[in-house]
Amino acid sequence: MTLTEALKYKKILESVINNRTKIIICPSFPFLPIVHSQKYLLGAQDVSEFEEGNYTGEVSAKALKSLDVKYVIIGHHERETYFLENYEKQKRKMNNALKEGLKVILPVGENLMEYQLDKTESVINQKLTALLTDVPVEYRTNISIAYEPVWKIGSEQSLSKKEIIKRMIYIKKWLYEHNYPNNPVLYGGGIQLEDIQNLPEIDGFLLGTLSLNVEKMCQVIQSF
Repeated sequence: MTLTEALKYKKILESVINNRTKIIICPSFPFLPIVHSQKYLLGAQDVSEFEEGNYTGEVSAKALKSLDVKYVIIGHHERETYFLENYEKQKRKMNNALKEGLKVILPVGENLMEYQLDKTESVINQKLTALLTDVPVEYRTNISIAYEPVWKIGSEQSLSKKEIIKRMIYIKKWLYEHNYPNNPVLYGGGIQLEDIQNLPEIDGFLLGTLSLNVEKMCQVIQSF
């Protein structure tokens, strides 16, 4: 968004927010202080893998915290696809964020070929194992997982409610078995309003394209 668009978005969104729904808004870096609001929590779309130093263009976890950012998305598939982020880099980002007291939203999910080959659970296990195995116990409650089937984003293909719940259960089971007993599991990936209305059992949602449309976001908020 542009500055004008971001300010308009904030004004409209604030007018419909109620106290029943926990909302986290994750704007582009330049707009973090601009869209800051008492009506919702602030999140960042990414964070540097470095704590501090001469890394032009990077934004540290410490800097984000100073802007009252509470959450950060780490390991989004677009970072993996377009910026070639590997698990090692994501792990450094996550460690820095957690040390600064930020909460982490960690997306996991399969591409189309992996889905067709029935490798979804294997893909999820691989990423969760790489990033969560040795996280100190005191930081573990600050991590949320978002199941985001990559192949579904931007396509007209869909997952059945049964398939989505199956993935949620698998992730919940993995977390429980690895000493993450009560961590939220969100659903993302090409979400439409009807998906939200049909999935009341889900802990929450990671909204992508839909969130850019403030009218649709208002509908989402008012549906709870």
